[in-house]
Amino acid sequence: MTLFKTRNFLLLLALLLAGFLAAIVLIRYRSPVKLAEVANVLPSGVDLALQDINYTHTEGGVARWRLVAKQVEHRALEKVTALRDLQVTFYDVKGAEQGALKAHTGQVNADYSVVEVRGEVEVVSSGYTLQTDYLTYRQQDRSIRTDAPVRLVSAGLTLDGVGMDLDLDTKRLQIPARVHAIVYPDRMKKGSS
Repeated sequence: MTLFKTRNFLLLLALLLAGFLAAIVLIRYRSPVKLAEVANVLPSGVDLALQDINYTHTEGGVARWRLVAKQVEHRALEKVTALRDLQVTFYDVKGAEQGALKAHTGQVNADYSVVEVRGEVEVVSSGYTLQTDYLTYRQQDRSIRTDAPVRLVSAGLTLDGVGMDLDLDTKRLQIPARVHAIVYPDRMKKGSS
């Protein structure tokens, strides 16, 4: 009789184990329809979408730039990454903050050699604030350009114009059209002391 009871006990244990495994499978099982619904949340052509991004790029353990964005979408077929409500902070080789950029939207090509930003673009650096509708950065010639209206403001200067070409290596800024500047000498002296 003990043999019979042992078999019953083993059979009961096997049934309990099978029931437990079935429950785990049912809990973790996701039907193909639900997976398809999740995949359909991504817009057409978007391979990866992230929200509320806060990414810091480092080189040799030193921060070089930091990106904060509300949304990032990578489109592999188009070879671009699109950004929404972005802020980029730039750092020098020692990790000290150099400047910041804000814009409503942006787009970066696959090798990060061309960056375009649009929508109430604002760049703050070295006591200057630049405002425009859009900017394009090109790594090949390390330049920032726009043909939109621009405004450059500092403690003693307000400069408006149309178009801008900034060479980052020589720090040469050129505004080619409709330039209008107001210089405030009193404010310049206060800002330099």
